[in-house]
Amino acid sequence: MVVVVVVVISLLGFDITHAVITLTNFRPVEVIVILGVVRGKLDQRSLIAYNSLEQFALTMGIKCVRQEVEVTNFSKAVSTVREVMRRYAGREVTVVLDLGGGLRVLVLETFIAFYSLPRSYRKYFKLVTYIEGQNEFIELSEDMVVEEIEKGRRILSESLNYIEKTILEVAEPGTPYKLNEMHKLIKAAGIEVTKQNLWRILKKLSKKGYVEQTERGVYTIKKR
Repeated sequence: MVVVVVVVISLLGFDITHAVITLTNFRPVEVIVILGVVRGKLDQRSLIAYNSLEQFALTMGIKCVRQEVEVTNFSKAVSTVREVMRRYAGREVTVVLDLGGGLRVLVLETFIAFYSLPRSYRKYFKLVTYIEGQNEFIELSEDMVVEEIEKGRRILSESLNYIEKTILEVAEPGTPYKLNEMHKLIKAAGIEVTKQNLWRILKKLSKKGYVEQTERGVYTIKKR
């Protein structure tokens, strides 16, 4: 029988509900509780929440470790959280990263810290986040997050600015245009752009799949 050793890293704000659910569901041997500090001060509500969670963890036989992070120094915060993660990644344990609580900036810093880890480290982690008021968590797979990021990049790379849209509107699809002819066409449409910049724009449209360079200096708008 293979025994899976679990460690939880939990962001904590004023409410321990999400952390209690995480500990109950995953039964870790240890929980590292990350608390956000603002200019050296820890909110007393966070301290009260930590003490309550520590008591709960002890009743379950779970070791509880407190880690404070100064959130106003973004770079240092990311580095600190990343170092916490590195201590456990690769030690043949499953690390559950609970993003359900804490200051919003701390959640952002933690998310960045996680994705700045090498993939060989990230494979040991499970990311969970919570739906407020539902006592229900969602597990975020790395493939899902990466896929959405790449999808967003594709959408942005395919989006058109005003000049690009104008070129596609005034040029006849399937008709070859020399650079000079294209320049006169869009100038007549009220667009002022140098031939050099127009050439760059046409190159971009070609990469996006809207324009085909049929021969040197000749461009054809693809039919859609």
